[in-house]
Amino acid sequence: MSGLIRWSGDGEATVVAVDAINVTVRSTRPFPPGAPAQGTLDEVLPFTLKVAGSRKEADAFVVRGRLVSATVAVREAFARAATGVNPS
Repeated sequence: MSGLIRWSGDGEATVVAVDAINVTVRSTRPFPPGAPAQGTLDEVLPFTLKVAGSRKEADAFVVRGRLVSATVAVREAFARAATGVNPS
């Protein structure tokens, strides 16, 4: 798992940090607070992120939010992406 996110519509992001269902990503596009950001992690795991906030940082946006109705597989994939651990 590389931690690459493709947003529905357009844009990409990478997973920066995960704490249970709270996620921080570095994104090519911002999202307003409260917006549902829909995407796919590593091209196979669809998810929805309820956005808490976005801020501009250098050439990208740091987006914080909470995974909504995420399966165990999605939560585990985000956790692996944040630590950079690949399953054997």
